[in-house]
Amino acid sequence: MTRDPLAPFDDRVFDAVAEEYDASTTTLRDLVRRQQELVRRLPGVDDIVYEWRRGFPNDPVVERREEAYYLSVADTVWPEFATALSLDDREATLLRAVHRRQLEASVGGRPTGERGAMVLTRE
Repeated sequence: MTRDPLAPFDDRVFDAVAEEYDASTTTLRDLVRRQQELVRRLPGVDDIVYEWRRGFPNDPVVERREEAYYLSVADTVWPEFATALSLDDREATLLRAVHRRQLEASVGGRPTGERGAMVLTRE
């Protein structure tokens, strides 16, 4: 059984980002769902995390749980996703904000520094 792509994302996170950026939660959910589905179509969630762990100088895994990977990825990762999803600047900012807030809410506010927060739902 395949897990819902939005499973590790909290409604309160969507609400907070929607309020902060004057966006609809429907838009935010759609952006996250599209990004999660893209990862699943690429090499797959576990495979992409494995590639990043081998290819980046710093291990991106902040925490791994049954439902998701909580990652601190190199800033070069997000522009690639924005391009692949054909996102404009605002959409890319919204998507990153949801991921940042969810990582902070899920793993106790651990900072990611200059790196980008990303939550990938495990299949």
